[in-house]
Amino acid sequence: MTPLNFETLKTQVPAIFTTSPSPKMSNKYAFVPTMDILGNFQQEGWQVYSAKQTGRSQFATHEIRLRNGELPAVGDSLIEAVIRNSHNGLTTFSVSSGLHRVLCANGLTVPTSLAEQFNIRHQNFDLGEVRRLTDSFASRLPIIQESLDKMENRELTMDEKVGFVKGAAAIRWREGNMPSTMSIEEILNPMRDGDIGNSLWKVFNVVQEKMVRGGVEYRSGRGRLTTMRELKNISVVNNVNTKLWELAETYC
Repeated sequence: MTPLNFETLKTQVPAIFTTSPSPKMSNKYAFVPTMDILGNFQQEGWQVYSAKQTGRSQFATHEIRLRNGELPAVGDSLIEAVIRNSHNGLTTFSVSSGLHRVLCANGLTVPTSLAEQFNIRHQNFDLGEVRRLTDSFASRLPIIQESLDKMENRELTMDEKVGFVKGAAAIRWREGNMPSTMSIEEILNPMRDGDIGNSLWKVFNVVQEKMVRGGVEYRSGRGRLTTMRELKNISVVNNVNTKLWELAETYC
């Protein structure tokens, strides 16, 4: 996978290039220009590999995931810096750690219990802060690796896998229950050979991918064949990702 260039970003995520806040914001709102933040990261060797925004508004919540070739892989995943921001007051600018799983090209969110998250409400984010965050990510890698190792070495029974799916459903659906006609076995069914197995890490990734990307077919209350929708709202995906990781840690 190659880094994204500015031309692609301007087309896919126009909010990155916004130079002023939404006119609905008051004079007290501290505008944080995403482009300036991104420029600081790029000067320190970070490159953009994925970006998205919620809706098409130039002020919308957006997320950028960057990688630095100097940071080593963590198991089967690459460490990422995840920048989130908006220009309408819905999302505070933050930088947190993430993982890109090479096997399925799926992005995960590392909980703040494992890796520092940096939030900012002002504009004083410069190269020094980027260097500090890069060093922080590097220092936290052993902690993330330890958590991942525990998941890889923990074998789940069938009852535990079913319990994990039910726990994930309580996160994915507000009412806490997935549709009664949706098959737990289908959710646990790996989409690729590399995910076959009973380790907590593999089960977590299989279930996480289904819960976020959807695609599982089931019958609606009226008997119509339907498909579980993909989650696209950035804040919702981040919340589900984080809580699923925390759920997995309870099995270690």
